[in-house]
Amino acid sequence: MNVCFLGCGNIAQAMIDGLIRSGVSSSSITCIERNEIKVKLLKEKNLKVVELNNLATENFDLVILAVKPKDALTAEKDIFKVAPSSKVITVVAGIELNKYSNPNSIIRSMPNTSTAFGKGITALYAIDHSSKEFNLANDLFQKVGHVFTLKNEEDMHAFTSIIGSGQAYLFEALRIYLIELEKIASDNSDFKQIFKNFVTGLGDAFSNEPDFETLINKIKSPGGTTQAGLESLEKNDLESIFKEAFRAAKNRSIEISNEQ
Repeated sequence: MNVCFLGCGNIAQAMIDGLIRSGVSSSSITCIERNEIKVKLLKEKNLKVVELNNLATENFDLVILAVKPKDALTAEKDIFKVAPSSKVITVVAGIELNKYSNPNSIIRSMPNTSTAFGKGITALYAIDHSSKEFNLANDLFQKVGHVFTLKNEEDMHAFTSIIGSGQAYLFEALRIYLIELEKIASDNSDFKQIFKNFVTGLGDAFSNEPDFETLINKIKSPGGTTQAGLESLEKNDLESIFKEAFRAAKNRSIEISNEQ
């Protein structure tokens, strides 16, 4: 499978890293990118960087549109102007298919940055789920993690808020943990490794016992320190804080589409 990335920002870089990690040859990945710093990084990975006009002469199975939302519709038109038969995957947040000039030839996706490590979660939606290109897109993202096929395009906004953006909310919470740990462990040269073990241990615990209530009950004791902390989180309505973050991100995704 030969793919071309138009735009190589954070999510494109994560996908590229994940594909190479999965065994995809760098010769199967081409990039179109203007930023000189990014071009240098791409070439260091032995990736070919070409101009937009090369779409007319190269035989790509899929073109991955990975530009900023404000540039997406213009870039999509440029793709089809140069190479009318292109099949495009968009990883651009928010913009619905009906905003594009050729919606029948576009597959919407929303991966997260864990694709870089082969542990991504990606939502896919297209007008035709039975097309050859949709199956190729599914195969592509399965190389870097798990795939959700959405029945309704509207669900992409919610998926974006929970999975596409959600890791950042958890990272923000963990950042606060790290600050507090540093206050008592900064003299320990290994405190960041200690914190890393703390974080990875959470994943290991969930793998062995995939039920949060059970995991919490294994830690807390009635009237103990953990119980006191949990009661504080409940008092401050942690659930509402996260749900409001999801709502804000979802609403912004909808706004991005309406702005086009």
